[in-house]
Amino acid sequence: MYWTLNIQPNPNEKGTSFIYKLVVKLLTEQRALILINKKLKSNYLYIADDFNADKNILYEKTFSNITIVDDEGNCLQLNKTYNSENSIYFSIKNDNLVKASTDFSNNVGKIVKAIQKSFIRNNTSKWRLANPGNQPTLMDPKTNKPVDYNDYKDKITEGLLSEEEAIVLLSEQFRLEELNSQNKSNNKNSNDYESIFKKIGDQVAQKWNIPLDIFYGSKTEKSTGTNDFITFAVDPYFELLEDGFNLGLVGRKSYLQGEYIEFNKHNITHKDILDSASGIDKLTSSRFSRNEINELLGLPLIDEDWANEHYITKNYANVKGGAEEDG
Repeated sequence: MYWTLNIQPNPNEKGTSFIYKLVVKLLTEQRALILINKKLKSNYLYIADDFNADKNILYEKTFSNITIVDDEGNCLQLNKTYNSENSIYFSIKNDNLVKASTDFSNNVGKIVKAIQKSFIRNNTSKWRLANPGNQPTLMDPKTNKPVDYNDYKDKITEGLLSEEEAIVLLSEQFRLEELNSQNKSNNKNSNDYESIFKKIGDQVAQKWNIPLDIFYGSKTEKSTGTNDFITFAVDPYFELLEDGFNLGLVGRKSYLQGEYIEFNKHNITHKDILDSASGIDKLTSSRFSRNEINELLGLPLIDEDWANEHYITKNYANVKGGAEEDG
């Protein structure tokens, strides 16, 4: 079972990518189905990419029209119908949460589009080319013909909007005014919209119970964000997966006899053995064996008898009020 869940759930997939795919599907689609292909010595586990569940409520659900897709895009359609005997069904579906998520995504799209339009509109110069009345017609000195107003406007615009330095030739008959020159304070830059995107990010983090300093990557040494993230955002899914694996792979009889599957959450964050030296010393003096500590640190177990022995190096009072001798 350890090999199946951690190393190779099936001949073409590794344990880490299998769990990752399971969690992503569960979070994005609110449900996931694991197929159990029972073999003589082990079980092969596959994640269904698509499936139909029947509408049974009082009785166990069955699953049909199942599709499996590998990393290369090869697709396999299964004709077999699965049930609780040969599959594990996970569901965190919440219609209200899904609706809120869809509405949020749609609204965010509209907000971002409005921000983009506003940024472009407020930072694009608008000009007014005035031709006062009672003025003689502007003549082209080369052709000695009247200059068309639109042609003259295009020549001026080419110089004004050029990224290179330019001199704009403007007749005294015309007056050129920048329409938004008196309202420069309203021109937008990317900093003006940081607060809006911050609010969007805050709502996403809140939806998934992710601490803000973890979400934005601004975690400090004194921050408890990592532990809060594990406790409130990760642990509930650990428990959900544990329940499903125990139900589908262990079974009621074996579970009640003491057999169970449990995720090792002690190593979910990186631990530096040198930084943990004081804590290791305290654990050693509190009856933890060397191998038990190694397991907590994610270190290899030591195949020696002394590594499994327990030592007591401090005096602790027992429940009767006596004191244990130093060991």
